[in-house]
Amino acid sequence: MLYTARSVADRGTLAQLKNDFGHRNVSTDIMNCFNHAENFLRFVTEAHVVYLLLKLCDMEEIDDVPRHVDTLRSVDELQQYFTQLCERIVQHVWILPDITDVTAVADYTAENSFISDRWCICGEGTNPLHQSQ
Repeated sequence: MLYTARSVADRGTLAQLKNDFGHRNVSTDIMNCFNHAENFLRFVTEAHVVYLLLKLCDMEEIDDVPRHVDTLRSVDELQQYFTQLCERIVQHVWILPDITDVTAVADYTAENSFISDRWCICGEGTNPLHQSQ
C-alpha cells in the first residue's frame, strides 16, 4: 500500500503531498479515481526527480545555475556534465531487478523445455503464436 489517509500529518507522505498540492480527487478507492491517481503519482515522481537534481547540482532554487557549470569551457564539456548528471539521477531512482531471480527463472525454463517453448518470445520457439510468418 503506497497511500493511506492516516499519514496526512507525516511530512513527505503521499497523503501530505496530496493535501499540500491540492490533489483532492485522489482517494484510496483507485478504481473510482484512476486518472487522478496516475496524474498525482506522476506529479510526485517528477517533483522528487527535480528535488534530486537540485541537490546533486548544489542548487537552492529551480532558477539557480549549477555551481559547476561556469567552469565548463566547451559544448562537449557541458554535454558530458549533463550526461553524467542524468546517469547519476537514473542510478538514484532506478531500482535494478534482483538478478538471482531472473537467473533462476532462466535456468528453470532451460531445464523444462516445454515451459520455454510455451513462453518463448524470441520467435524461435515451438509456440505457433511466436513463429516467424
